[in-house]
Parts: sequence; C-alpha cells; structure tokens
Amino acid sequence: MHTLLAMDVFVDSETAPLRSVIVGYPDNFLQVDPEIINETQRKFYDGPDAPTAAAVTEQLNGFIAELVRRGIEVDQPHPLPYIPDQMMTRDIGVVIGDTFVVTTMAARSRRHEWRGYAHLFERFPEHVKVLFGPEDLVLEGGDVIVDRGKVFVGIGQRTTLAGAAWLMQLVPDFEIVPINLRGLRHGEDVLHLDCSFLPVGDGYALIYPDGMHDVPAAVRDTYELIEVTREEQQVLGTNVLSIDPSTVISQPTSTRINAEMRDRGIEVVELPYSEPPKTGGSFRCCTLPLHRAH
Repeated sequence: MHTLLAMDVFVDSETAPLRSVIVGYPDNFLQVDPEIINETQRKFYDGPDAPTAAAVTEQLNGFIAELVRRGIEVDQPHPLPYIPDQMMTRDIGVVIGDTFVVTTMAARSRRHEWRGYAHLFERFPEHVKVLFGPEDLVLEGGDVIVDRGKVFVGIGQRTTLAGAAWLMQLVPDFEIVPINLRGLRHGEDVLHLDCSFLPVGDGYALIYPDGMHDVPAAVRDTYELIEVTREEQQVLGTNVLSIDPSTVISQPTSTRINAEMRDRGIEVVELPYSEPPKTGGSFRCCTLPLHRAH
C-alpha cells in the first residue's frame, strides 16, 4: 500500500484517471454492535449469510491490491474503536474542485467517522479548503456525483433538500442538478444517488430510472444511458468504480451490465466482492477519491 507523501485534492469528473483515494478500513468490522441503518443490513446481519470481518477484509484487501497495482495511491482511515463500520468512506466526504467537504451523516453512529481520516487534512495543499457540513442538515457523499462541470445531488433517504441547498451555495461555478430519489415509501430502496445513477466510460452512464421520480434533462442530454434492472440495482450493480475513462471495477456477478459496458469499449475489471455490499455499499461506496487527473 502506498502512503501519501504529498496530496493534491481535485475531483471534477467521475471517470477521470484516479490518482489517490481513501479506501475503507475493515479490520475492526462489527467489533462494536451496529446501528442497523439500511435495509440491506437488516436483511443480512442476523441471517446465515451475514458478512464476517475475515471475509470482508479479504475482499477489500483484494480491491486495494488491484488499485495499487494500477498505480493509484491508497490510504485508509485510522481505526476508531467506537465505530462499528469504517468501510464506506464515500459517504463521509466530498471533493469538489479545491474544496473538501466533511459531510453530515444521517445515522448517529456514523457522525464521527470523519475523525478516522482527519490526519490527512494537514497534508492537503494550502489552497484546499476543508469545510464541515452543518449539524442540522444531512448531506452524504453517495448522493453527490461530480462530472463534466455538473454536480448531481440525490435527495432522498439520506441527503435532505436542506443539505443539497447548502452544497449548492458552495460551488457556484458548477451546474447543480438535483435528482429526487424514490425510497421505501415509493416501493424502492435507493439509498443514495450512486445506487441509481453513475457515469462510466466516455459519455455513458448506468441508470435505474425507476429509482428517480424523473430523469432530469441534464442526465438524458449528457449521457448515453445503460439501463439497469430492479434486480441488478438491488445488488448494487450500478455501484462500480471508474479508475479512468475507459476502465471500471465491477462485481463479476453483474454479467449483463458488464457486457453492456464492454460493448461500448469499456474495460471491465471483475473482482470478487460479495461481502462488503452486505453492509449496503459496493466499490464506489468504499472509496473517497482525493485526486483525479484533469
């Protein structure tokens, strides 16, 4: 694993070449009793297929090894003994241009996860601003996608309208595209925007249209859309990680989605990843990019 000696912070495209990233920390998984915070955890944690620390760690370390092999610098949070799960780093921070936002989590058990990566702040360049989301709103990183001069913000089970509005004020140079997501009361279980929509490749995007109240024109006009079925969405088939404009990391079980991406010239790296998704997130959720080339 690389240790970041110098750190640029700049993310302006979901699919630009990934240079440095914070990947989740699994070794203390569930050493503290969890707060059940999503339907996936409710389904798995007390059942026969519950994720174990050993299985989660093995698959996450395989993911890290692939990133390092491809020249991507990887850091991980410092372990926090009072936190049940430090794997889904995407949710706890957002990088937009030269601003790093420490987001405000909906679940009380996650509101201190940012402390696990706070040691990295002192290594950010001086021009990078670190801002904390107000405690009286909710804004989670899985609901924020920065791509092609736009910031797509999901509003639904997690990020609130107030959280989205606060973020909009921070980035006046970007076009803000709010997307209303369908949650449990609408018969869907779209936890974050990246569970329903995600850019891949050069001008493509995976999308589960039924996860949104409406597909915005800014989505339809910007991307060639690859539709994902309800069954594929429920196992987080949308939650891939782009490591450059022509390469994504995906679960091998996403057979049809992977074939659709390959048909469009995208290299799909398939890695075993059945266990981390049982906590509610897959490859994108486990990563917090700090720098993508531009």
